[in-house]
Amino acid sequence: MKEIKIQVPEDFDGIDEEKSDLKNGIIIFKEKKKQLGWRYSDPKVYGYYVTMFSKIEQEPTSIAWTAANKNVFATKKQAKSMLAMAQLSQIIQNDERFGGVITDTEWQDDSICKFIIRRYYSKVDTDWIYHYYHFLAFHTEEQRDLFLQENEDLIRQYFMLD
Repeated sequence: MKEIKIQVPEDFDGIDEEKSDLKNGIIIFKEKKKQLGWRYSDPKVYGYYVTMFSKIEQEPTSIAWTAANKNVFATKKQAKSMLAMAQLSQIIQNDERFGGVITDTEWQDDSICKFIIRRYYSKVDTDWIYHYYHFLAFHTEEQRDLFLQENEDLIRQYFMLD
C-alpha cells in the first residue's frame, strides 16, 4: 500500500467525499463558505428601539441577536425615522383626503402619474413621477401638498432631517 499526502488548498475546507471518486483517483475539495461581513448572527449589538408604547429607548447594554430583537437600530435618528414612517403610513391609509396607499398595480402602470414627497439633499422636496417607488406618494398634487402642509414635522423626522 502506498500513501500520498495531499495538502488541502487554502480556499477549500477538506475533501468532498460524496463528489470524489477515490477508486479513479479523483478528489474534489469542498469550497469554504465565504464569510460575509457583520450579520445578525454575530453576538452583540447596541442601539435604539421603539417600545410598544412608541417611546424610543436606548439599549443600555449590548444584547444578543434573536428573532425577537432585530428591531434595534444603530442610531436614535434611525429609530425616530421608523416611528415616523409608521405614523405617516397610517395617515395616508386612513385619512380619506389622501386617497390611500398607491397600490403595486398602480406602481407597475407607467401611465399613472404619482405625486411624491422626497428628500433632496438636506431638504424636503416635491415632484411627480411615473415609476420608481417612493414611500410618500399620492394620487393627486393636491393630496401631496396638503399632506406635506399638515405633516411636515413627521416627514422631516422620517427623512432624518431633524
